[in-house]
Order: sequence, then structure tokens, then C-alpha cells
Amino acid sequence: MGLILKFAILFFCIKHLLDHGRPITTAFIYAGSFLILGFLGGLFFGWAEYGLLLLPFNFLIDAVVGLVFFSLLDRYRDRLFLFYALIVAGIAMNFGFHLWISNFTLPDFGSEQKVAASRAHSAQSSAPPHLWSHHKVLNVSAEICAQRGVASLHALNFSSVVRNGTYVYGNSGTNRAAVKCVEHDQESSFLYIAVAGPVKRSVEDLRNKIAWSM
Repeated sequence: MGLILKFAILFFCIKHLLDHGRPITTAFIYAGSFLILGFLGGLFFGWAEYGLLLLPFNFLIDAVVGLVFFSLLDRYRDRLFLFYALIVAGIAMNFGFHLWISNFTLPDFGSEQKVAASRAHSAQSSAPPHLWSHHKVLNVSAEICAQRGVASLHALNFSSVVRNGTYVYGNSGTNRAAVKCVEHDQESSFLYIAVAGPVKRSVEDLRNKIAWSM
């Protein structure tokens, strides 16, 4: 909340006190103004951690401080030096208090859940990947087998597909696949497929699709 708005509320309340007296009413107008502005700020700009809990706490503090402050102003309204000295002192104390509140941290129980989730994610990331494989003999040469491997990975939207001789490699998200073709005899080849990744179901599904397409 900007300084201009803070001063505007304070001077409005001082004017209300000078016009009508009633320090109790003025104190609640003062505290209520900050309560409404705090609620609107949280509603439109998002609640910080425990923002909703701090609103009534701040309201009570503002109401008590305002009651003391405006009661003293009402009492010394005819003694200008004391009147203005109280205003200056009130502004200084108000800013000092809110500066202290801004550095006061309530326990963040939500952070425990975040830490637990982070640890679970780290444990999952450091776990060994799932590995599914398949092999069979094809009635085609290793060269044709490798060509089928390249076409299969491209058809399944693999990225970074690389062929090295009769070996083909590619990536699908966090999964890595290898298609290896070895000459078996003059008219056949031995096919070996391996897929590795962090999610078992995804790895198995990719292994099956590559095998079917070959």
C-alpha cells in the first residue's frame, strides 16, 4: 500500500476527529479502512501465505493504536504544539510497527509439503530407469532392418534420431530407444530393441509400438 494512501487515510481520520470528535469512532474508521484495503488487495492481487490470518490481527492492532492516538489528539486538540507532536510521533510509531510486522514470519506449514514433494521428486529422478527390451529374427538384411528402425522412430515422433551403421537411436520425451540390427545370415537379421525411461507404462508402450512397426 502506497505512502500516499496511508497519509490520505490518516489525514481523513484526523479531519473527522476535528469535525466530530468521537475518537472511538475515528479509531474504528482508521482500522476499518486498512482492513478493507487489505482484503481488496488480497482478493485482486492474490493472498500471500497467511495473508487472511494477518488481516484481523492487523485490524485489532490498528484499532487499539488508533484509539490511543485519536484520544490523545482529541484531548490536546487546543494545544497546537502537543497536537502536531502527537501526529509526528504517531506516524513514526505506525511506520516502525508495520516495518516490524513485515519482518515477522509465521510458521509456513505449507513449506513442509513442498519439501516432501521435492524430496519425492528427487528420489524418483535419482532412481534407476525402467528398461524394456525385445528381440526377434527378421527375414530382411541388417541394412533394411536399420532403415525400418529409422522410419519407425520417425513415425512415433522420436527426436534426435541418429543412425550409426545398422544401429539406430532416438529420444521420446524422457525416454531413450535403441534399435540394433545384426546380420544373421545372408537373408535375415537379428533385431534387438531396448527402451529406457522413468515411467514404466510409457517405456513398455514405446517398446511395443517399435516392435510392432518393425
